[in-house]
Amino acid sequence: MATNIFSIGQSALQAAMAAQATTSHNISNATTPGYNRQEVVQSSAGGINYGYGFVGQGAQVTQIKRIYNDFLTKQALASQSSASSLDSYYAQISQINNMVADTKAGLSPALQDFFAAIQNLASNPNTQASRQSVLSQASTLVARVSSINDQLQQSSAAVNSQITSTVTSINSYAQQIAKLNQAIVSAVGSGGGQQPNDLLDQRDQLVAELNKYVKITTVPQDSGAVSVFIGTGQSLVTGDQITQLTVTNSPTDVSRLQVGQVLPGGGTATIPDSFFYDGGSLGGLLKYRSETLDPTQNALGRIAIAMGTAFNQQQKLGLDQNGNPGTNMFNVSSPNLIGFPTNTGTTNLTTTISDPSALTTSDYTLSYDGTNYTFTRLSDNTKTVKVAGDFPVTLDGVTYSDGGTPAGAPTMASGNTYKIQPTANGATAFSLALNNTQLLATAAPISTSANATNNVNASTPATNTGNAIISNTSLDPATFKQGSSVSFTASLSGAQVQLTAAWTGAAPAPAVTFTNPDGTTGSVPAGTAFNYTPGMTISSGGVTYALTGTPSVGDQFNFAPVAANKGTATINAGSVTAPYLTTTTPLTKPTTLTYNTAAAPPAFTISPAVPAGGGTITHKDGTTTAIAGGATSLAYTAGDTYEISGVKFQISGQPSNGDQFTISANTNATSDNRNALALAGLQTANTINGTSFQGSYSQLVATIGNKTNEINVTNTAEKTRLTAIQTQQQTESGVNQDEELANMIRNQQQYQAAAKIIQAASDMINVLLTLGG
Repeated sequence: MATNIFSIGQSALQAAMAAQATTSHNISNATTPGYNRQEVVQSSAGGINYGYGFVGQGAQVTQIKRIYNDFLTKQALASQSSASSLDSYYAQISQINNMVADTKAGLSPALQDFFAAIQNLASNPNTQASRQSVLSQASTLVARVSSINDQLQQSSAAVNSQITSTVTSINSYAQQIAKLNQAIVSAVGSGGGQQPNDLLDQRDQLVAELNKYVKITTVPQDSGAVSVFIGTGQSLVTGDQITQLTVTNSPTDVSRLQVGQVLPGGGTATIPDSFFYDGGSLGGLLKYRSETLDPTQNALGRIAIAMGTAFNQQQKLGLDQNGNPGTNMFNVSSPNLIGFPTNTGTTNLTTTISDPSALTTSDYTLSYDGTNYTFTRLSDNTKTVKVAGDFPVTLDGVTYSDGGTPAGAPTMASGNTYKIQPTANGATAFSLALNNTQLLATAAPISTSANATNNVNASTPATNTGNAIISNTSLDPATFKQGSSVSFTASLSGAQVQLTAAWTGAAPAPAVTFTNPDGTTGSVPAGTAFNYTPGMTISSGGVTYALTGTPSVGDQFNFAPVAANKGTATINAGSVTAPYLTTTTPLTKPTTLTYNTAAAPPAFTISPAVPAGGGTITHKDGTTTAIAGGATSLAYTAGDTYEISGVKFQISGQPSNGDQFTISANTNATSDNRNALALAGLQTANTINGTSFQGSYSQLVATIGNKTNEINVTNTAEKTRLTAIQTQQQTESGVNQDEELANMIRNQQQYQAAAKIIQAASDMINVLLTLGG
């Protein structure tokens, strides 16, 4: 029996030693990252039946248990992955937010200064100082756009660099996890199925560190190994084997790095960025690039393209200081076209920005299956399907065709796909095209006028052979009938020179009165010859003139009078629109509008007739009336706006019969500011998706600012959640020094008690030996 007691004491001593060693191990690893508290699991060693009952055999250590909560661990991994992604995203977007919203370094102050210079130019179109100011501020604006674009490109380069270092770290952790898998499998096999707790902790810690870079999913194996999957299910570690990740150039953009997978047989397969969006710093980087960086670059490019195009178009609608048509003010990019590496053959696909106001900040793809052309807007995956007969196709401000005349469908090989970036290069290519102040087109190419003075418009044909001269002309508007004309023809009656008046457009024809140099007067009916005396004064129908010299037979003296307008009607300064640049018959020949009350209803007679392209009358209530090509009469309602061959003008008020308005070419380009005012008006014009340049940039700033705040708030909440999970996890699995100290004292007491059992057994044996002796 004493021997049995000795064995019991020995088992108790061994259990106490194991417990003390485990407690000491816990204390020494209290600050070891990823360490989970361990505890000794004891059980009874059973008993021996001595007939009178079972006598216990002591204790045995069945397991060194790792205090591990798989549910909390998975929660912590998910929260940590999300927090790492948000940290990575926020670190990048906050830099862009600070840049675009900067009140000094952002685009807003440069835009304001540029348009202030344009306003000053409109006020002082003929001063070199105001012209130079516009070019200087335009240069500053271009530099500011370039500076912001450079910083965005630097951010893109930084993302590439971090992708490279992150992939290196992921591969390193994968190799370490694979080695630990191998060690754990070996330890479990050689340990009779017991778990190597410290190796498991090391592996879990590596998994947790890997999880900061990329969201992971672990699947335990019966052997003790774990398989690790990243992203949306890409295998990374299987047992002791790993899938090597690498960094590869994007197939559609060599400046853009993507994550790839090394294939077993060699080569690389590119993994879509979206596979990593669910978490980890890599996911945050890739989401930042696709959700914020790319749209920001495109938005800045869109502003540059829309502004450059709008100013170029308006410049061409004006006259520069030399009286020549305006030229481009800015250099503007065209859409970027990229063929996929799998494409075969070539294409004649051309892309042209036809409506900058309709541009989006998205990229597109165009694929062809042999019948259908499928356009995909990548920002929302919207698809638009067209067939060959639909071309040319205009989509979101970009026109697609084969570039021919007339334009048709592009030639593409079946299965080919092209990526189109309408605005990606907009900011990069944006530059100043003018460097000469005289080339700023401040004047409008047309001029309008109303008859404000009386003019007899006297003339003599080149066929006259006499030496008679017209002088002292005047016109009485009260007597003259607007639109009529008169011609006096010389003839001989014996030796006497006579004159005969012939009126056109006046019925009845007015009589002729005359005053001779000696003061005598006379009068004859229209069409009746009267004797001519050199120096006589002649009047008829409101036209008065003096004639000196001697006319020859057949000589004529013609008058096509125009009386000053009598009504209250006025014509505005007029402007031109884009069709003016392509018309072959502009209204600057000049063109005359004469009000005719005899028309039913009264209307303007236009001469020359309306060009073949016709035009439009826009009434004050917004309704329109078409003007046919070749029309010679224009209906009129006060306040009507006419647009013919790109010339736009408005007549207001009530004209009188015969009132005339003239449209002609502008010959005063130096001091005219109408096109400068139109340039200044671009500041508030809705030129980009229903908003102005400043409004579009403000939307960009607001979008980035809101996204930055959203990421920051979400990140703060996620970190709070992570801290709570980790605290709960540590409460259960972490080492509590006070608890371990108490365990150490208890183990020490157990050890001492076990020693007493052994001592008692030894004393009993000694007693038995003494009795036996």
